[in-house]
This record gives sequence, structure tokens and C-alpha cells, in this order.
Amino acid sequence: MPRSLFGLILTVMSVHIGAQGSTAVVPRATPTGFVDRSVTVDGRTYRYQVYVPVNYSVSQEWPVIVALHGNTMQGDDALLPTRHGLADAIRAHRDAYPAICVFPQAPPGQFWEQEPMQRLVMAQLDQVVADFRVDPSRTYLTGYSMGAAGTYRLAFKFADRFAAFVTGAGTIQPIPPTLGAQRAAQDLTTNPFTATADPFEQLAGKIKSQPIWIFHGDSDTVVPIEQSHELVAALKKIGANVRFTEMPQTVHNMGEDKMWATGGLIDWLLAQRRPTKLPQH
Repeated sequence: MPRSLFGLILTVMSVHIGAQGSTAVVPRATPTGFVDRSVTVDGRTYRYQVYVPVNYSVSQEWPVIVALHGNTMQGDDALLPTRHGLADAIRAHRDAYPAICVFPQAPPGQFWEQEPMQRLVMAQLDQVVADFRVDPSRTYLTGYSMGAAGTYRLAFKFADRFAAFVTGAGTIQPIPPTLGAQRAAQDLTTNPFTATADPFEQLAGKIKSQPIWIFHGDSDTVVPIEQSHELVAALKKIGANVRFTEMPQTVHNMGEDKMWATGGLIDWLLAQRRPTKLPQH
């Protein structure tokens, strides 16, 4: 079993037995619940959290869900991404989520479409894969709003790492300059497919082998629902496995919690499998 970076999985107790002082080594249990973690990328240490099911055991392989937060949840505390959405759904029904869940956090002023943040997400996933007993055929990526935009861009680059995707209210086309000229320029540089003649077609062709469930509120005035409509149409055109849920009377900020409250979503997600082991990248 690999050594955990948070230093508890293989921490041991010494038990003295008999007069000769022989020692037995007894491993301590892996901490469960929402666990603080950190990873160093390019010389900077980033904090994040991992949800570990209470019945976690190395005797079986566990699916992994990577959840990308939306805008306004950036920070350095690793806590904001676990205060809604998937994390709240887990707290409400822990038994329904038999999976290791990874909650990255972008620093203030950073966004998932940026290349350093994409490398951060993949580094945290790699660390979890190394430190826990995971099922290499059942790794999933999800996000809402900015997190969904990040999911689409990571999916385009690393489609083979994931068995399925769940997104809500995500932008496929380039980030508009109204959200910041530098941010928009970085998106075009890091994710050039967004600026092609038909980015929906480009993305659909790249992720056509992975099932995807897309959500969008019908009253969303932040991210136009046409972004999801066009991607769904492109996916259906090539025969991809796509589900689409248009959430009625739902504005942007209501959508994430409604998405994770959808009956059958987690069962559908955990049923998806990749046919081969995860490749190295």
C-alpha cells in the first residue's frame, strides 16, 4: 500500500510483547470523512480536500470523483468547495456515495481554464490515485459553471483518464473578454479548440466515447442555456451517450444543488466504466 502524504495511512504503533521486548507493528486506520490534503506543483503548495467513505478499505478498489468548483469559491482554505453541491449531497446521504471524492480549489483570481490550474487538478488526481486503492476504470470528472467550463477543457485534453462526466451550466465557447481580457486570452491559448469554427463539434468528437450527463437551468441568465443545447446536439449527431436535464424555473445559483439532488444521478455515474486501465500522461 503506498505511503500517504498526509502521514496517517502507514503511521504505526509499537506494541511490546514478552520479556525480550519484541515489537508488533499495527497499522492505524485511514482517516475518513472530509480530509485535508496538499500537493506541491511548480514549487507552490496547494491545499485541497478528499472525501473518504467511512467504510474505506484497501481490500477493494474505489471509484474516484473529481469535482471542480464554480467561481467565487477560489481561495487557500480548501473549505469553500465543500460547502455545497456534491459535498452537501454526500453529507445528506453518505451511504449513497461509495466513492473517493476530490475537491480541488483554485487560488484567488485563478480559473480552471488556465493551464497551471489544469495541471494542479491532474496532480491532485494523481496523488489520490497513488495514495488510495482506486478502481482505474471508474474515475469521473464533474463541475458546475466555471467548474463545468473547466471540466469540458480538461475532458478535451485528458478524455482517456475519465469514465464519464457530469456538468452543469458550462461554457464551451471562449471565455468572453467581458470577464477579463487576460482571462479570455489565456483560454484561447490554453484551449484553442474553443476558438475553432465549431467548438461544440470539436469537443463532442473528443469525448464521444465517454458518457456525459449535462444539466442547465431554464432561467439561467449567467451562462446561456444554448451552450448546453448546442453541445447536446453535437453529441447526439455523432451517436454519443449523452443525457440532458433542463431544470425548470432554475436560475444559475440554484442549479448546482438541484443537479446533485437529481434522483439516479450518482447511481448512473458510478455505473460507468472505462474498458482499460488509466494511461500515464
